[in-house]
Amino acid sequence: MTRRLLISYLSLAIVVLAMLEVPLGFINARNEKERLTSKVERDAVAIASLAESTIEGERPSNRPAIRSLARSYAADTGGRVVITDRAGIALVDTAPPSPGRRSFATRPEFRAALSGDVATGTRSSSTLGYDLLYVAVPVSSGGNVLGAVRVTYPTSELDRRVRNYWIALAGIAVVVLAVATLIGLSFARWIRRPLEGLEEAAADAGAGDLSARAPVPDAPPELRRLALEFNDMVARVEGLVSVQQSFVADASHELRTPLTALRLRLENLERHVDESGNVGLEAASAEVDRLSALVEELLALARADAGTAPAESVDLACEAAGRVETWRPVAGSVRIELEANGIAAARVGRDRITQVLDNLLSNAVRHAPGSSVVTVRVARRGHQVELRVVDHGPGLTDEQKARAFDRFWRGGSGGGGSGLGLAIARRLVEVDGGTIELRDTAGGGLEAVVRVPAA
Repeated sequence: MTRRLLISYLSLAIVVLAMLEVPLGFINARNEKERLTSKVERDAVAIASLAESTIEGERPSNRPAIRSLARSYAADTGGRVVITDRAGIALVDTAPPSPGRRSFATRPEFRAALSGDVATGTRSSSTLGYDLLYVAVPVSSGGNVLGAVRVTYPTSELDRRVRNYWIALAGIAVVVLAVATLIGLSFARWIRRPLEGLEEAAADAGAGDLSARAPVPDAPPELRRLALEFNDMVARVEGLVSVQQSFVADASHELRTPLTALRLRLENLERHVDESGNVGLEAASAEVDRLSALVEELLALARADAGTAPAESVDLACEAAGRVETWRPVAGSVRIELEANGIAAARVGRDRITQVLDNLLSNAVRHAPGSSVVTVRVARRGHQVELRVVDHGPGLTDEQKARAFDRFWRGGSGGGGSGLGLAIARRLVEVDGGTIELRDTAGGGLEAVVRVPAA
């Protein structure tokens, strides 16, 4: 990973350097050529102005002075100076390839200069074996062209300057890439280190060690958030597995009792039958009913743990009134009166809140004394809706209220339900983002308070 990150950083640095330095190098080469051409042109014009009187007066006595000036210039600059008359015959040549008079009338630059134009450019000299920069200017007086001056300059000096500039740019690029390599390597290791820790933690968790946690070092914010999310996910999985293991253990324990009782009933039924022949069957049937009810509640708890049905806007007061009417015959059989009041809408799962109401009403009716009233109140409190189920039964101690939501807990009585009703209710409420708690009432009894998001 470090190598891939480093290659990506260096590739980006190379692209940026190329985009900056390549145009800069070409611009410098063009500017150097223009600067040299301009300098040589100025020198050629100066020489032409000095040679004007010599050519115009056709005084050979002045030629040594012009020749000396041209040779001095050639010695100082390394250039070659050629001065011709209007016919293109060389009057001065600081570096003749052969002795004798030569005609330059056929050369394009001299034709242009003798026509009154300035000619500049580069050409390859087959005689000298290297490229030359040339500038040819006319020697004129009163609008008449008297001759021409050509100054040629080897491009080797220009090439050397351009080459040195390219070398300097290459050196800068090497330094920049070296610095980028060091910074990129450090940055890649900074990114890789937390990822290695996360990879190790993921491997450990995948191997079954749910206590594994990824370190959260000084790293980019995205990697810190990733490590925190991973740790939170593993913690949730660990909690779910722990709950599942506890659930399996508790369920196995709870199912063992009715199954043992059922087996004993059936064994006794084979040996002992009373006069009617139905007592053993009734007892066995009761155990089967108890086992069936327990299995149903276990399934309900499993569905609550996996409950993913979306929440919706539910008229909680209407739902409460409907469940009260459903439970009224059951409560009436034990001389308990049910009441429902209030108005509010909550954002919950309709089936979930209905099951919560059923569980709370079942507990209230089971424990409330005869000739008492069980009240269901619904009210909105800010961004939440409170559902209260109040009975006037014996209530619970603080320790019992703390354990009331534990699975299979039955207050130490060992009878009366499976001990799953409140556990199911709490799980269903938590699925909708709510809470549930038990409180003592002022007149004695118990109050179950459910808080869920308001619609």
